Amino acid sequence: MKTKQLTTMAMYLALIILSGLLFIPTPFGVPVVLQNMVCALAGAVLGKKYGTLTVFVFLLCIALGLPVLPGGRGGAAVFLGATGSYFIGYLLSPYFVGLALEKVKSRSYVTFLIVFVLFGALFINFSGLLGLYNNSESFSAAFKTMITFIPVDLVKSVAVAWVAQRLYVSKRGILKEIRG
Repeated sequence: MKTKQLTTMAMYLALIILSGLLFIPTPFGVPVVLQNMVCALAGAVLGKKYGTLTVFVFLLCIALGLPVLPGGRGGAAVFLGATGSYFIGYLLSPYFVGLALEKVKSRSYVTFLIVFVLFGALFINFSGLLGLYNNSESFSAAFKTMITFIPVDLVKSVAVAWVAQRLYVSKRGILKEIRG
């Protein structure tokens, strides 16, 4: 791994952590955060391999107890709570975003939006369903809770798709440099 690649991954890890500073608490125990979409964006910015590896390091920081989640939370116990299975989506989302963007030829905004809706908003939310179900009275209650986050994540997908598409069409070739 090149020094430039490692540095870029470290800076992106810092961006994931910083995106957790802004959150909106909810009565469901699952805050509205930017971290989920920033993790998905890692697949577009760093590629499927390095994006997934960067999110893995983020999850390792959580497991080690570093206060990198909203409200300064961290520790392995977080993975067993209501938000625990969302982290499966956090980890796999950059892989699927990166893979999808490798496979498609179009670099239109609509293409990016579809990728982020599918593998950012929907994939991460549906991965969170298991943790919500384990911490609620019924599957129906867990599903209703999960569905409440989808409209907000669709809005975040619009913004993230815009950012990713702009990076891809950049005349400076910034993503080519980042990916090595």
